[in-house]
Amino acid sequence: MDTIWKRWWPAGVDEPSIELPVRPLAMILKDNARRLPSKPALIFYGRQVTFAELDDASDRFAGWLASRGVRPGDRVAVFLENCPQFAIAYFGALKAGAINVCLNPMHKAIELEHEFQDSGAKVLVTSDQAYPIVASIRDRTPLDAVVVTAYRDYLPAEPTLTVPPSFLEPSRPSPDTDGFLSIVREAPPLGTPRPRRLDDTALIQYTSGTTGVPKGAELTHGNVVANCELQRVFIGVGEDDVPLGVLPWFHITGMECQMNMMAYAGATLVVLGRFDLETVLRAIQQYRCTLTTLIATINVAIVHWPRTKEFDLSSLRACFSGGAPVPAEIARRWEQVTGYTLIEGYGLSETTAPTHVNPPHRPKYGTVGVPLPFVEAKIVSLEDGRTELGVGQSGEIAVRGPMVMKGYWQRPDATAEAIRDGWFLTGDVGRVDEEGYFTIEERKKDMIKASGYSVFPAEVEAIMYRHPAIAEVGVVGVPDPYRGEDVLAFVVAKPDAKGKVTEQEIVDWCRDQMSVYKAPRQVRFVDALPKTASGKVLKRALRDAAAKPPA
Repeated sequence: MDTIWKRWWPAGVDEPSIELPVRPLAMILKDNARRLPSKPALIFYGRQVTFAELDDASDRFAGWLASRGVRPGDRVAVFLENCPQFAIAYFGALKAGAINVCLNPMHKAIELEHEFQDSGAKVLVTSDQAYPIVASIRDRTPLDAVVVTAYRDYLPAEPTLTVPPSFLEPSRPSPDTDGFLSIVREAPPLGTPRPRRLDDTALIQYTSGTTGVPKGAELTHGNVVANCELQRVFIGVGEDDVPLGVLPWFHITGMECQMNMMAYAGATLVVLGRFDLETVLRAIQQYRCTLTTLIATINVAIVHWPRTKEFDLSSLRACFSGGAPVPAEIARRWEQVTGYTLIEGYGLSETTAPTHVNPPHRPKYGTVGVPLPFVEAKIVSLEDGRTELGVGQSGEIAVRGPMVMKGYWQRPDATAEAIRDGWFLTGDVGRVDEEGYFTIEERKKDMIKASGYSVFPAEVEAIMYRHPAIAEVGVVGVPDPYRGEDVLAFVVAKPDAKGKVTEQEIVDWCRDQMSVYKAPRQVRFVDALPKTASGKVLKRALRDAAAKPPA
């Protein structure tokens, strides 16, 4: 179809006049630090980190990396919750020319080991609380150095917001590691970021796959700054904005739409380490936040909480939502409760976050909006992945543009399957209406969306097969009014384990072995899994069985 959606772009958005950046984000951060040295870049429960401090600390971290032999193209992993240390390590790695590998802080040993080995990360930055998990697998990884920090190191003496209790715990000893504070206080700084081309890789973002293990989306320096500029133009983000950063930064939405946009636009970012409903609302009220990006489950929690209207949210000029489609009724209730519209967008790890955003002046509830400037988008046949479909027809969403990844890290097979003739096949089924607004209908294949996180059954099954009592397992998603979907596992027990292991014991084991959002909250023992003649598990039959009460 033609680009009819351009007529709905905000006033002043003129594609021919948009100039995409030609310098990497690390250089742009340095420019903003020179221009706005005393301005807070981050506010962490009341602790202010200025742009000058962020720039200097990341320079010193970059210098330390260089002294440890890290060269351009080497990988540096970050295994932290949102905190100033995350941003310092992230921008320091970029300045050193390294590739950031940001890992989910909920990961357990099995998940971490795969991503360390696959990425080949040489250095890790983590918390003293998480280090025991790392220590248990460290000798099976390529890590040359581990840097450890305590969250309380960057907390103020008198926090202005409620701090997660674990952030206040005393520091724990971490043998055979380097101290983060010593590095950023004492290491000689790397004065000039190492030169990087826009097509050089900046990030490896792990995204779950149907093969049973996550694969890394290779995002370039050009992807990162292009998406920042297009968000700035489309949404109107500027240095006077005060965004709230509560989405996790290891995830592309929180990283690109909050942390990277802070560095790009010179805006002050109010940082929360974890989601707490009252703390979110209090932060918006206290710091007069103007922007935030949330996910559907947070939107649901806010509209359903009786005390939401006690807080003054009038400073917000826009609230965006991503991660999973927001039901139109929830969006309408959001507007009733807060007094302003909810602006839904759409993107993936492979697209450096948004490719589509609802025009702030004309959102259409139930849709993910229209493509951003320089983004081409279409609906293609589910059969061949190439034939373009018409208005209202359901098919796979395909996109191309300056924010689309270069491919999957060391996976040319997966790259060739996902990117065809320059078009990235998103794996999401949707349609486009006569005005050019896109709607997500369902996810291709079997992906589960739990609390905004992508969960691929094959990965959960691969871990569950490690349990000595499990002969076969099939994992599906089941509807949940708060989380969107829950993970349910159908388990066939080995003959010698029947009657000796309980469903709850399997649930508890899963929570110990994988991130909590992936771990099945329900397990059902069955005598056999439904299969096709070729032996493939029939997931549709499992979903049908899941809809019925347990026998």
